[in-house]
Amino acid sequence: MKTGKKPFLDILGAGPAGLSAGYFAKNKNIPFRIFESSEYIGGNCRTITHGEFRYDTGAHRFHDKEIEATNVVKNLIGDELLTIDAPSQILSEGRMIDFPMNFSSLMDNLTISQIFKILFENIYNITSNKKKIQNFKELAYKTYGKTLSDRFLINYTEKLWGQSADNLDKVIAGGRLKNLDLISIIKHKLFGFDQHKNLDGSFYYPKYGFGSIFEAIVNYIDQKNIYLESNVSEISHNGNRLTGLFCGNQKVLDPNFVISTLPIDVMIKIMNPMPPDDILKIAEGIRYRNLKVCVFFLDIPYFSKNASIYFPEKKYHFTRLYEPKNRSAEMAPRGRTCIIVESPYSNGDKLSTLDHNSFFTLVKNDLISLGLIKEKKIISHNIFNMKNAYPILDVNQKEHRKKILSYLKRFDNLRLLGRNAKFQYLHTHDIILEAKVLIDKI
Repeated sequence: MKTGKKPFLDILGAGPAGLSAGYFAKNKNIPFRIFESSEYIGGNCRTITHGEFRYDTGAHRFHDKEIEATNVVKNLIGDELLTIDAPSQILSEGRMIDFPMNFSSLMDNLTISQIFKILFENIYNITSNKKKIQNFKELAYKTYGKTLSDRFLINYTEKLWGQSADNLDKVIAGGRLKNLDLISIIKHKLFGFDQHKNLDGSFYYPKYGFGSIFEAIVNYIDQKNIYLESNVSEISHNGNRLTGLFCGNQKVLDPNFVISTLPIDVMIKIMNPMPPDDILKIAEGIRYRNLKVCVFFLDIPYFSKNASIYFPEKKYHFTRLYEPKNRSAEMAPRGRTCIIVESPYSNGDKLSTLDHNSFFTLVKNDLISLGLIKEKKIISHNIFNMKNAYPILDVNQKEHRKKILSYLKRFDNLRLLGRNAKFQYLHTHDIILEAKVLIDKI
């Protein structure tokens, strides 16, 4: 949108996407304001302080995959951006397997017959005709072969998303399986080939928590440009243009340019006049996976050396565990640490109905039975919910998403930005880069 007049931006949402848009608008001297429904900034990328402990609302890491996005973060927090080298592990059948997978770990934990079967499957994948991959299950089989995928990836994916892997779009991998095939594993083992770029064991992490990236953006753009506790309750339009925003106690008439980071289904449902019935029906069918998160504060110096530990087996009531202190020593006091345990759920299932005490007991008993913690070492705990943590991208959602985005494109003063607004799986570096591109176009 290029005009002779400098635009004014109304940005809906102060999560990573909205704040990134504000950052680049500030760079371009474009006036803006940000409306946020909650009392805090950062969305699901916050760092919470609990006494002497800090922890993130998610196992966030910053990957050096888009140099422009990396440079933005480096400019914001400078020397506080640490380089971390900490591969993760998968707990499977009582054994810890390195992830990204490496040849030594597989040799130590699998039988010779399993190794030969895996090699055969991957050689077949390389030499066979390439067919178009339709879903996540086919992507996993093509990347690792059936044996490895069924043991480590398929069960974890289905537990995380609450869906069959052959019903999930391949995009949920989010680039995680790129260059993580068996050939890359062997190259790394034999030649040390491009370890960090291909095996993804190295990442950046801010010294004082992932949320400090977005706190630095707020400092840069000025808090006065952000209106907290300003829920967007209505978006009026004339069919071609947004004509009004109702945000908390404020009414914005004839907005010049709107950037929405709101969940796409939420936005559709608050439009006035209401969209056509077919668009409303699609919006009603959009689903998200939520997380219940339990934080254990422990009277031990460290828990593990892993960036994350994954739990693919259904008998455990969580999918992932991570320790902030092994990303940065500043995240916990000397001699103590904390771990964060994530349990995905959907509205109406068993986990969604548990009260905090019942959920804590369930998770605690699982960890004790695994021998991962001792009850006497638990200092205290905290529990919080993360709503709409992951958009559920099933194979049918692609066409639905296309229709709903096509409808929203008719409004010439509206742009969408971010994971939930575009109903697309995006990492932080993707979001920052997309925000830059969007503001450049404006």
